[in-house]
Amino acid sequence: MPVSSPAEVPASASVRLRLAAHARAAALATRGVLGLDAGRTGMCMTASAGLRVDGVVCAALPDGRYQVSVHIVAAMVALRPLADAVRARVERDVAIAGLADRLGPVDVAVEDVQGRTEARP
Repeated sequence: MPVSSPAEVPASASVRLRLAAHARAAALATRGVLGLDAGRTGMCMTASAGLRVDGVVCAALPDGRYQVSVHIVAAMVALRPLADAVRARVERDVAIAGLADRLGPVDVAVEDVQGRTEARP
């Protein structure tokens, strides 16, 4: 079942799934992000206990933290500043959720850029 907000993830869910849900919400709240992309085969996602967060890959690191990769669809904006803004928003929102100590590097992959006349998939 796809998750569209952190509120849909039970507190008993894995840290990995909770991080992914917060990263998804943070990315979508960033101006210039039109959506997230799970890829052609749907493999860019995090799944656990019957729930899935599309467009975010959350992978365990040896030190107990998780690397988060957010796969975005961007508007016609400067991409490097957008990636920096997404990264900062993810870090801030994860810290607010009390999970900062579990967050490792945050990568932002721009999977597509759409102009104003293009429709979101």
